[in-house]
Amino acid sequence: GFRLVGRAGNGLDALQLVEQLQPDLLLTDIQMPFITGTALARQVRELQPLIQIAFLSGYDDFEYAQSAIDSQVIAYLLKPVSMAELTAALREIHGKMAARFNALKPSGDRGSLPLAVASLLLDSSNEQLPEKELQRTVADCGLVFTEPCEFCVLATQAGELAQDAAQTVDKVLRKYYSCCSVVSGGRVLSLAVSEDGFARLGAALDELYYIVKRLLNEQCVIGVSRRFRQLCRCPAACREAVDTQRLAQEGGIYHSTRQQASLEERLDDEKEANARLLTLLYGSSREALTAYLDQMPSGPGGDMIAMQLLLAARNTISRSLGDSQTALLQQRFGLSDPLSAALDRESFRGRVRDFCLAVREQLSENRREGVSALCDQALQMIEQQYMDESMSLSAVSERLHVSPNYLSANMKKYTGDTFINLLIKRRMEAARALLRSGGMKVAEVATRCGYTDQHYFSYCFKKYYGVSPARMRQKEGKA
Repeated sequence: GFRLVGRAGNGLDALQLVEQLQPDLLLTDIQMPFITGTALARQVRELQPLIQIAFLSGYDDFEYAQSAIDSQVIAYLLKPVSMAELTAALREIHGKMAARFNALKPSGDRGSLPLAVASLLLDSSNEQLPEKELQRTVADCGLVFTEPCEFCVLATQAGELAQDAAQTVDKVLRKYYSCCSVVSGGRVLSLAVSEDGFARLGAALDELYYIVKRLLNEQCVIGVSRRFRQLCRCPAACREAVDTQRLAQEGGIYHSTRQQASLEERLDDEKEANARLLTLLYGSSREALTAYLDQMPSGPGGDMIAMQLLLAARNTISRSLGDSQTALLQQRFGLSDPLSAALDRESFRGRVRDFCLAVREQLSENRREGVSALCDQALQMIEQQYMDESMSLSAVSERLHVSPNYLSANMKKYTGDTFINLLIKRRMEAARALLRSGGMKVAEVATRCGYTDQHYFSYCFKKYYGVSPARMRQKEGKA
């Protein structure tokens, strides 16, 4: 039931491969050079919280390992292990993993939906209600909390399987927070509450993404609102989460930025054309949007639809760019004052079409800029703090308020390489420069580059450059 996707000769190589390949199961020895199996397990879980780990160990270290991280390891195998024993163990592990996944699958009718929470998330009129009244409404739906606390809204795209996925979402999130989910428009909308901050939100989102992706057997997209303290903010936060999820063009976890969060109003979903346009502006290809716009009919009816599309696109982009930039974009297409402009019908519809396409491109660019800014911050931290031995993906993710898995995935898309490899690359470049200067011992160079173990440093250096630090110094000196 397993497929081998990678193999490593030590803990360091394994850590790099886990970030690159994201396996379901890691089978590792305990006693290894540079990184022990127990240390590897801790670091691997930072990268991929749901990975299952099985240990190979000798009799002497078995009891120690079992007592150290018993709750996090799915199996222990005592060496020596025969092929028959390994096969039997893998079958048992596969059964355990399948059982854990099946426990999170839908288990029948959800019963009555929590209509009060649906109203809280979707009815903007609740923004005017007293906080105490909203708290009673939420308490009636089973959400338990005491003030002060924080709230967060998640939008998980699930399409036709949304009703089933809602059960799974609740089961996963309730392991971490008090929450309640409802279904709307093919999405699972979840309100989560925490009395001690959302420090575990990254782990919860990683697990939710993994499970829902497996459940739907396709890419999963999760939009996450900013945190808030007042329940009257629920409708705005729900719109944040939905708009952030709609903006995504591929699977993953997407956190609302301040720019996205300013989308405090959306098009009226009862107006089918406008709602469809909003979806296409945020989450479709240029070809899909073009095909939709090309369906505008001719005649007075087409003029009215074109005007509605123009107003919808203008309102959408104005909340992202601001009124002045939106006005310039309208001016660019000769639509500064479409109500009084002397345009023939065909020309007007053509300009509206081009304007909508330009809006889509700008929204996509805004999304790319948001990811770019996040990755640029991470790269800057690597550049400035590579010499710190505690520098890690987990530490950087915590400072940037995103999950390690989310940062890792976006770093790989943005730079073409993993976080760990980028950190090693920067350390190796610094080490080579220090070795060239000739004024430091290898041990000092290692310390200056974030390595407390000289042998570990030498291994990394030789793996990266193909020669040892001493050989590199000799070679560079001759050159």
